[in-house]
Amino acid sequence: PLICEVAMVFSETCPGETGLTLPALLTLSLSFAGNCYAEDASRAGHGHVAVSYQYIHVDGFEGSNGTIPIGTVDTHALNLELEYFLTDRWTVGAGIPFIRERYLGDFPHDPLALDPPRPDVENVDEGDWNQDFQDFHLSVRYLAKATGRLRIEPYLVAGFPSNDYPFFGHAAIGQNLWRVEPGSSFLYIPPLSDAYYRLDVGYAFVEETLGVNIDHWNIRAEAGYFFNQYLSGRVFLLHKDGDGLVFPDDFPPPRTDELWYQHDRMIKHNFTNVGIGLDWSMQDRYSLSSSVLTMARAEQVHKVDYAFTIGVSFAF
Repeated sequence: PLICEVAMVFSETCPGETGLTLPALLTLSLSFAGNCYAEDASRAGHGHVAVSYQYIHVDGFEGSNGTIPIGTVDTHALNLELEYFLTDRWTVGAGIPFIRERYLGDFPHDPLALDPPRPDVENVDEGDWNQDFQDFHLSVRYLAKATGRLRIEPYLVAGFPSNDYPFFGHAAIGQNLWRVEPGSSFLYIPPLSDAYYRLDVGYAFVEETLGVNIDHWNIRAEAGYFFNQYLSGRVFLLHKDGDGLVFPDDFPPPRTDELWYQHDRMIKHNFTNVGIGLDWSMQDRYSLSSSVLTMARAEQVHKVDYAFTIGVSFAF
């Protein structure tokens, strides 16, 4: 019998407060590769390389008192991913996104308006495009159960900044924090069916800022269907929920102190994103992926109006 493996090379960008935080094995971009192989075939020595482009449009910020019309944030992200099967059970992965971002609005974050002013901090909210590599992420996965139609694969993912990029601003490319996420993936393929169901559940431990805990749950759910051996479709949900501060309650005026300078690293940034995708496998090695999503729930986060992704994956 054939087993169709839903092999996803995940990457999430984290531009400013858009709610697209780094954690781990799941994605916005969903650089996707679906491969079918004999049930007794070995995965050892094989893997995937994926490159995907993602565009994200943000309009407004969802605070504790409702939507705040702070302006728009546009993000272009190029995600680079590698996944390699060390053995039939152990898998390692690595990746990094390159972010290009711009904020347009009437409420920029100006480092010179802080008390004391910070001329050493780049102002990323001046209306120009700013770009940089964001956070490296490394992963290890263990295929604990691979019999029958159920696969269980615990994982551990670590993310850390690639450089000391600025984090103060609507158009900041990330929070400049390290994080570690243990979790597990569950994949079920019903008998006599061309559908599959996947659930990833993880808990991210994030570096604290000024003693504030922003640890959070990451839940990714997906249902897909193989129309034939080449074409598949999917619907997915990305959910983040955790601790942190809220705006404006925890940040009283005049908002010029150290607390305000660090606020992007301490706000909750909780969200639920929903989307659909379509994927095409070619010649058993190349796969094209595409997806669109919107933010269905926003809590203390920039509101994603829409995002779309297109990517290519090569299996070796």
